[in-house]
Amino acid sequence: MSKKLHVLCPFGALAWVITLVLLSLSANGWAAPAKRPSPPPPTCAAWQDDFGSASLDPNRWVIANGRAPGYIPGNHIGYYQPDRVSVENGFLKILLTQETGLVDGFNGYISRGGLIYTKATCGYGTCEWTMRMSSTSSTPSGSGAWVSGSVSAGFLYVNNSETEIDFEYSALSPENVWTVNWHNTKPRRDPTSSMETADAVPMPDATVYPPHTYRFVWAPGVLTFYIDDGQVAEHTTDVPSAPAYFMINHWGTNSTGWGGPATPGVSRYFYVDSVSYTPLQ
Repeated sequence: MSKKLHVLCPFGALAWVITLVLLSLSANGWAAPAKRPSPPPPTCAAWQDDFGSASLDPNRWVIANGRAPGYIPGNHIGYYQPDRVSVENGFLKILLTQETGLVDGFNGYISRGGLIYTKATCGYGTCEWTMRMSSTSSTPSGSGAWVSGSVSAGFLYVNNSETEIDFEYSALSPENVWTVNWHNTKPRRDPTSSMETADAVPMPDATVYPPHTYRFVWAPGVLTFYIDDGQVAEHTTDVPSAPAYFMINHWGTNSTGWGGPATPGVSRYFYVDSVSYTPLQ
C-alpha cells in the first residue's frame, strides 16, 4: 500500500467523499496545476570578455570545484580547485601542479588544476579564444616550455558530450593543437569513439608568447576551425546541435594515451587573453 493511501485511510468516509469530489472536478475539466519543470539555462546573445577586471565576472562565469578528468584507479587522480584560477594583467591564468601521493591507497600522482564555465549556454555561432597553451611560464609573456602530463583547452560542452567542440592541447603531442567535436546521441551513456571527429593541427608554438587566436564557426551540419584567421579544418561528421557552455580548463594526466606521463614538482600555467561569442546570423 502506498504512503498516500496510508494517509487517507484513517479518515474513513470523509476521505471517500473528498476523493469523489476531486474525481468529479477532474472529469469536468478541473485539475491541479502541473508542477512546473525547471527552467533551462539561459541562452546567450553576443558577448566578449577581455579579462580586464581584477577578478572573473560572477554574472558570466562559474569556477569549478571538484574532480577533473584523467582518473586511473590506484594511479592518478585530478582535481579542479578554485585557488588555481586568477585574473592577472588582463589574462585569465590557470595553474596546474602535480605531486606524488596516495591514490586509492596506492602510490600514485595527484593533479590540481582549474576549470571555468559560463552560466549560459550558447548555440550555433562563432566561438573564439585567444590562448597561450600550458607552459612553465609564470607570466603571460615570459619564456616557458611544455611539460608532460598537461592538457589545456577552450571548448564548448554540455550533457555528457551531447555537444562538445574543442581546441585542445595535449603535452603528449606538443607540436599539435587538436580540433575535436563530439555528438553523443545517447547522453545517458558515455560517448564512444564512433561519436568523435578530430584533427591534429601542427602548432609548434602553441605554448609560447604571443598567444594565438582559435576560432570555430558552428552551423547546422558543419564546423569550420580557424587559427589566427587561417582555416585549419572543416568537420561535417559528428556535428552536434544542442546549445552548450563555454569552458576553459587546465588539467593533469599520467597517461601514454592523452596528456602524457605526470611530471610532479613542476608548475604549469595556461593563459587566456579573451573569449567571445557571436550568434549565427
